Amino acid sequence: MKKIRRKHKPMAPPPPGQIFMVTFVFFIISTFGSLWIINKGLEPKLLEIAEAKTDQFARNAIFEAVNKKIGDGLNEDIIIIDENDSNGYVRSVQWNMPLINRTHYQTHYRVQQYLERLEEGKAVEPGESLDIDVDQENGSTQQELLEKPQIARIPLGQVTNNVLLNNLGPKIPVHFATIGDVESQVIAKVEYHPINNTMYQLYLRVKVNLRILLPFSTDTTTVETEIPIAQNTVHGDVPEFYNNSEGGTNPSVEIPFGSLPN
Repeated sequence: MKKIRRKHKPMAPPPPGQIFMVTFVFFIISTFGSLWIINKGLEPKLLEIAEAKTDQFARNAIFEAVNKKIGDGLNEDIIIIDENDSNGYVRSVQWNMPLINRTHYQTHYRVQQYLERLEEGKAVEPGESLDIDVDQENGSTQQELLEKPQIARIPLGQVTNNVLLNNLGPKIPVHFATIGDVESQVIAKVEYHPINNTMYQLYLRVKVNLRILLPFSTDTTTVETEIPIAQNTVHGDVPEFYNNSEGGTNPSVEIPFGSLPN
């Protein structure tokens, strides 16, 4: 008895809708996978650059904005001698508070202006005035954008972590958005030195907190420094006897020779 063989019909190709769906899912998975690999490869380098730039911007905000204002503003005596005795020695002194307050305010304002320029993505040129907010036209060309200090261009070869391939591939521009605030305080120090000498020192303590926002994380740097504003030494009357405030020493008494009995 002969067996009847069944003929297998050839499989029909999948419908176009199914092909499109599979291709679309594969494209999405491969795209996000590639972005994740690139992100993980560039993240350490971007964090390193962000740390360096936050420290650089914070220090520039202090020194670029502070030094000029302190140098231009202290044309008066910051320590005023209030009273002298009959021998010309200083009896009392006082701080020139209007000058101190004006210098404090102007310095704080200039640092804040510097940080606001960074937040707007505007580069602050050396010697540029920070006393008046200069309006600029909105919008930037691609060339101007790449020349901003908040832009880092990293070769795609950095993803491989291979020394030979680090500088290969297209350079990816990454924009750093900055957010900063400033705290300032005037510090007065008085030091006493022998003999009857007093040193008056005035410092401006400036603290800048600067945060750089990256596409995937954030980095914050705090820079604090004390900038000397003024220093003056007041010399007092020198006593006839001085034992450096230490016990065990009897004072010397000067007796006129002519007053001794024969």
